[in-house]
Amino acid sequence: MLRNQSSKGMFTNKVYRRGLEYYNQGRVHYLNSSNHEDVWKGLVVGQDEYVVTIEFNDDGISYVCECAAHDKYRACKHSIAAMLEISDEIHDVQNKTTLNNFLSQFEGGPMLRQNKPRKAPDLTNEMINLFSNYLETSESPQSTSITSKPLTCEYILKTRKRPWDSPLLTIELKIGEERVYVVKKIRELLEHIEQQKELFFTKKFSYDPRIHHFTKEDWEVIRLLIDIHKSEAFYQTSWLAASADEKRAMSIPPLFIDRFLQLLQQRNCHFTNINGQTYENIEWSEGPLPFNFELTRDQQQENYNLDLHFLNDATIFEDYKYILTENTFYKLNTTQLGILTEMGNIIERVHNRTLPIDLKQIEPFLSNVMPSLNKIGELNITEDVSNEIIHPPLQAKLYLDLNEERLDANLEYHYDDYVFYPFDRNQEETRPESNQILIRDMEKEQEIMNVIENASFKYNGYELYIDEEDEIFSFIYDLLPRIEDKLDIFMTNQVKQLLVEERQLPKVNVDLDASENFLEINFDFEDINQDEIQHIFQSITEKKRYYRLPNGTFIPLEEESFSPITKLFDELNLQPDSIEQGKVTLPAYRGLQVEEFINKETGAKYNKAFRQLIQDIKNPDDNDYSIPDSLQADLRDYQNVGFQWLKGLSYYRFGGILADDMGLGKTLQAIAFLLSEWEEHNHTNKPSLVISPASLVYNWKSEFTKFAPQLNVVVVSGNKDERQAQIEGFQEVDVMVTSYPLIRQDVESYQELEFSTIILDEAQAIKNHLTKTARAVKSVKAQQRFALSGTPIENSLDELWSIFDAILPGFFPNKKTFNTLPQEQISRMSRPFILRRLKQDVLRELPDKIETVHTSELTKEQKQLYLGYLEQIQGEAAHAISTEGFQRSRMKILAGLTRLRQLCCHPSLFIEDYQGESGKLNQLLELVQNTSENGQRMLIFSQFSSMLKIIREKLQELGKDVFYLDGQTPSRERVDMAERFNQGEKEIFLISLKAGGTGLNLTGADTVILYDLWWNPAIEEQATGRAHRIGQKKVVQVFRLITEGTIEEKIYSLQQKKRELIENIIQPGETMFKSLSEDEIRELLSV
Repeated sequence: MLRNQSSKGMFTNKVYRRGLEYYNQGRVHYLNSSNHEDVWKGLVVGQDEYVVTIEFNDDGISYVCECAAHDKYRACKHSIAAMLEISDEIHDVQNKTTLNNFLSQFEGGPMLRQNKPRKAPDLTNEMINLFSNYLETSESPQSTSITSKPLTCEYILKTRKRPWDSPLLTIELKIGEERVYVVKKIRELLEHIEQQKELFFTKKFSYDPRIHHFTKEDWEVIRLLIDIHKSEAFYQTSWLAASADEKRAMSIPPLFIDRFLQLLQQRNCHFTNINGQTYENIEWSEGPLPFNFELTRDQQQENYNLDLHFLNDATIFEDYKYILTENTFYKLNTTQLGILTEMGNIIERVHNRTLPIDLKQIEPFLSNVMPSLNKIGELNITEDVSNEIIHPPLQAKLYLDLNEERLDANLEYHYDDYVFYPFDRNQEETRPESNQILIRDMEKEQEIMNVIENASFKYNGYELYIDEEDEIFSFIYDLLPRIEDKLDIFMTNQVKQLLVEERQLPKVNVDLDASENFLEINFDFEDINQDEIQHIFQSITEKKRYYRLPNGTFIPLEEESFSPITKLFDELNLQPDSIEQGKVTLPAYRGLQVEEFINKETGAKYNKAFRQLIQDIKNPDDNDYSIPDSLQADLRDYQNVGFQWLKGLSYYRFGGILADDMGLGKTLQAIAFLLSEWEEHNHTNKPSLVISPASLVYNWKSEFTKFAPQLNVVVVSGNKDERQAQIEGFQEVDVMVTSYPLIRQDVESYQELEFSTIILDEAQAIKNHLTKTARAVKSVKAQQRFALSGTPIENSLDELWSIFDAILPGFFPNKKTFNTLPQEQISRMSRPFILRRLKQDVLRELPDKIETVHTSELTKEQKQLYLGYLEQIQGEAAHAISTEGFQRSRMKILAGLTRLRQLCCHPSLFIEDYQGESGKLNQLLELVQNTSENGQRMLIFSQFSSMLKIIREKLQELGKDVFYLDGQTPSRERVDMAERFNQGEKEIFLISLKAGGTGLNLTGADTVILYDLWWNPAIEEQATGRAHRIGQKKVVQVFRLITEGTIEEKIYSLQQKKRELIENIIQPGETMFKSLSEDEIRELLSV
């Protein structure tokens, strides 16, 4: 039954707010109306779906809802949500007014509504209407009718005095057609103009925007006045003291004065200055000021006079930075304003506007005042005075002497034969004859004086000196260079002794001892003994600005010659005790860092071995190690470079990360390297150890058999006793292959062994340095270690640190310090030890990989479950974060997010007896059918093995036979299935994302379907790399299946934002996904 409602009735503010939430969450669907918009129906989704009917009639609004709350209370949130949605859609004016009046009764009213997406046609019409306004030929919202009458404007500009403050300008208006009328309330007129409303003036004239318009020039002034009025409202001040004519006049704020005067000089403007004089217009100028000063000599009074009459009629507007003479406004800069303001204060006390200057004052007057007068006008000097003036150039001289530990200074100003001593009162100054006026260069004198004042000099009335060591150093090395072009500096030998000589600056030699694998850096300071060199380095590490030798000489440690040393000490965090006898010993792997800062450009000298190291590591392409003839494969060019790089690092017993893109043959490059090492040492080398994921150990065995059958390779397998026996017999094999889980279990058995080389395959397995696996791997002794990983950074830089801690222990500082290093430094340090190539860069012949996102909708049953769980998880997450904090709630929240992702895949993943369908599964089956009909063979990945089993069941019902691989599939069986699939057996391979995303070669597929998204897109890249790799002859199609309007869209969006870290550290092309932050989880839960 429909219930009539014209007032709030049974609706409470609480019900309204709940309805508002439903509206803002977009829970109203399928809204439609009758032809006359009198009856509306819509579907509102809550815990269930409810049909709401709203009807407009003579009594107001009638409504009905299917929910229990409506039956019991005759009011519900679903009705409110529907009404708010109707308010957006309805066009009927009367019904819209009725509805808005009803909604406005509630607390907050409709104003709390969020902006919701509107229908495309409505938005398009709005944009058309909006921008059509800008097609007008005038920016004025005025009538453009042919019969529109132009208005005449008359402006009255007045200068108003203010007590204790500078004057300001006010504006008044007169407007009309043929005759103009006084505007008694200027703000009221401006408001009516802007709102295009009519305003009554007299019986003979009213302003009517429909029939009147302003000329273009007057409209610019009016528009500016409207802006001024708006600024008054914003700042709640009119700049005008309350008075009878405040309504008639507006004051002009400083912000608008420039534009205002420029516009008004072209208009009909009556101007009244501060003395009441009137002008018919105004002028505005940015040019030179029109003031002339005249300096004359009064022979009778025996003095000089400066005529200042020009300022009699000038008005200074301090707030505006203008000066007015007659009807012209001159714009002032800050210096001119300061000079004129101070002069104005003086002139007020000068009789007859003539300033008398005593004979004794004329010299300092002209030296100090004349430069300023020339900035505000022109100084005219009569001929008889000009003949008395001399203006020789200033030659300043500074004398420095060292008196024990005190630096004494004496400053002299020389003007030809005339000398002035600004600090030495005992010296008698030489001045010109009485009939001459010497003009001194006071600006230059002041520049020099400013430096002296900033130099921590002390002055006792007759001596100028510095008695602190730090201040003496700062003056000599910092301040003197700034004034040496302004004066002549004279130093005694004792002062010169303070300055370091060029020969005493460091010379650096870098030597590599290849046999011991360390670097030796020697620092040579001529004429400085080794003990003092040790103290110099101590000062460098303590970040001191200088070191002072026993003879008093300052060694400036911030000089350019010390910069490379200082940077190297910072980079390597060297401590004084690491330096002995001017020599630093470092591991050879620091060579590239040393070369970065100490190189030929800094004058450093390298021995031959160190030069060769730099060449080998920086340019592996130029290495010429022989590829073993016995290798049963031809290396591509880029694989040969990888081989040369591994050999080059191995020569210096360095480790590294081969980080090639998935599918570029990292395994083959590693096998070629191990075979080369074995042959190079005449088959007597210690065995090598390969550690890989459990799923790949037999893949390694197979690859060794294929490419290097002469190597005796043993896979560590079986029970503990069997494995122990295999490990104890390691000297009888060439290569041992084990897995990360087994190395953790058998770690004790490896402690007494030492391997030639350890290869860490898919090295991201030890990305967490705290795990037992990572600790076990790092405890196994080897001469060198290499890591293979297409994704050395998946989530954070900590993972890179952990891998380097395994392959080059000690290369990076401890983890706490590492986390403070800039990314640029980490990248620069690690770059020589990481080799990464991308498919698109090295495999020109590799077919394209085409990636497509396919979206599906939740089924009706799925949607009900999804929205219910979403609301529940949102509430639980908010409660958990507020009570337990984000970090403690993290796992609980992530578990909830996993539930939402499972609902997108198929609700039966965790809901027992679910009988409904899955929109995504239906889409997958259709996609499989289409690709199968086209003869394509596919890999289908999911992170949920239970989802893969559902897919397998559905495909088998369709008569599709599939391979299936998850974490429970034995390693041998994985390799066997991969080979059979690549040979053409079966057309579909179902693979668990984590179990089969790495190591497998599945080029027999040309289609990859990612059924669900993984948090880390790098894992997805690895999965697609199973098919898009060497050996692939066809274009690979990758389909990502995403459920529309769900958390999956949010995850995909986050993935796109999270691809920068590895590009900055390694090189372009890698991907990563940072651990979820609180903000990101809140974003995910906002769906």
